[in-house]
Amino acid sequence: MKSIFASAAVLFSALAVMTEAHVSFRFPCPRRGSYWECPQPGPNEWNLIDYDIRSPMGTWGSIVSPICKWPSSFAGTRPTFQAGQTVQAQMDVGAYHLGGSCQWALSYDNGTNWVVFQDFFQNCLANATQGSTFTLPFTIPANAPSGNAIVNWIWNNNEGNRELYSSCSDVVIQGTNGGSLSGVKPLFANYGPNSPFIQEKALANGDWGKAFFDARPSITVNVPKVSKRDLMRRLVNRITNSD
Repeated sequence: MKSIFASAAVLFSALAVMTEAHVSFRFPCPRRGSYWECPQPGPNEWNLIDYDIRSPMGTWGSIVSPICKWPSSFAGTRPTFQAGQTVQAQMDVGAYHLGGSCQWALSYDNGTNWVVFQDFFQNCLANATQGSTFTLPFTIPANAPSGNAIVNWIWNNNEGNRELYSSCSDVVIQGTNGGSLSGVKPLFANYGPNSPFIQEKALANGDWGKAFFDARPSITVNVPKVSKRDLMRRLVNRITNSD
């Protein structure tokens, strides 16, 4: 009987760790997130809500989910951010793993190409509290072109399992009509056995993967101009969908 109770205690302890060791956007809303303030599913979509939205996309040993996990959000109004705006993002934190290294990237083609526009190395989320909502600002590039886009938050944790966390939010950027955005491609480390491996910082004598981040290749994405007629049509659709 004691062995049964002991086994049960180990199981519940393991489950507790699993449910705590997760992080996701809360604002802006992650795709198919279960948060009440996020777009709600349609009549036949309630089974598509992701109640495990904070789970990692993979580990160094395996890829669990695509980088954005889901191909789209539920229908609803996307948040609109101005080029150059600082967004007070809200993160749903299970466990902060002594922080880690964060990247923020934009995509204008539904995740085919990404441009990193902000980094926070080593201490990203280091000041968060387990089981909290934590403010983690990011700033949209001042020269970001207008259009529908995805903001992707990517995090490699300092401590614990070698995992990759990623959270995608569908947004609207208001900036220049057409143009380009240059930067580097994101590093997807600890994301399957063929990805770069970043060891726990303490076990690697303080090596947090700097060499991998420094080696990220450059990229430029081009966003075409939109005609005045199409701009007006998009504005009307946005107003209609917000009613």
